[in-house]
Parts: sequence; structure tokens; C-alpha cells
Amino acid sequence: MSVNTRERILNAAEERLLGGGPGGFVLDAIAADAGVSKGGLLYHFASKEALVAGLCERMLAGFDLALGDSQPDDEREIGAFTRAYVASTVTNEGKPADNSARLMAGILATLGHDSAHLDEVRRHFSRWHQRLAGDGLDETTATIVRLAADGLWLSALLGLPQLEGDLGARTVKALHGLTRS
Repeated sequence: MSVNTRERILNAAEERLLGGGPGGFVLDAIAADAGVSKGGLLYHFASKEALVAGLCERMLAGFDLALGDSQPDDEREIGAFTRAYVASTVTNEGKPADNSARLMAGILATLGHDSAHLDEVRRHFSRWHQRLAGDGLDETTATIVRLAADGLWLSALLGLPQLEGDLGARTVKALHGLTRS
């Protein structure tokens, strides 16, 4: 399957952001990596901010897709969305499930903390929280599980000390246990 130009640009931009951080996020280099002219890049994304917003939108949509993919395998309806949230956020070892923490760090560094694009991130988190609250679990338990999973993810985003040894795996196992109570 051929990747369209917009996706090639987003892929190149993501690789630049992950590989070199905001300093490596140069439109000319991204265009060259994507095999398009800078004008071609600007046709799809009118500015650097629009390109970063496109990355953010794609990341959020990917998380939504991962959430949906995780649920059908769940044998138990109650807590299924909460378990999918944990599985889509962190691995069984307590590490980020994908490059999203590193990518979000780059997005935040590029856009800044006052960007209107963060409102979209907030809307997604609010929607996910509402689904967790209606997942059949006690709302407090679902919130504790979400905040713990988000905390593991955020620790990676901020480069905070990671859990040593098997503590991450035990933590995620305990979170899954809370969703089955």
C-alpha cells in the first residue's frame, strides 16, 4: 500500500521530532526526508505549528484506535475500557506503550504550554475519563487506575526516574487487578 504525501510528511516530521527534538524539527529537512519540496510540505501543512498539530491529531487518533483494538479481546465487559486504557498507555513492564511520551515531549517543546492545540488533547482526555467513569467499575477505582497509568506515561515524558527491576510489571499487574475487583 502506498503512503500518501500527507502521511509521508507526518512520518518524516515524527522521525525528526523523535530523533532530534525540537531543534531537529526543520521544515526543509522534513520535506527532504518525505521526498517533497518545501512548497509541497506547506501545501499540506501551512506552517510548522500546523505540522505539529497534525502530529498531535494523529497521535490522539492512534490512541483512540489502540483503545478500540484492545477491548474486543477482553473476556469481561466490566472494566474492559479501563484495562484497554492501561494496555494502550503502558506495557506490562510499566513503560510507555509506544513512542507517544517522547513524541508528546517534542510536541510540547515545539508548541509551548499555551498552545490552543493542547485544548484538543484536553478534550480527548476528558472524553476518555468519561468512558472510564462509565466502565462499570467504581468511579474512584477507575480514576486511580487512569491516574497511575498516566503517571507512568508522564514519568517517561518528563524523563523522571523509571521503576527499577520488576516493580513496573508488578505495578501494572496491580492496576489490572483493580479493574477486576
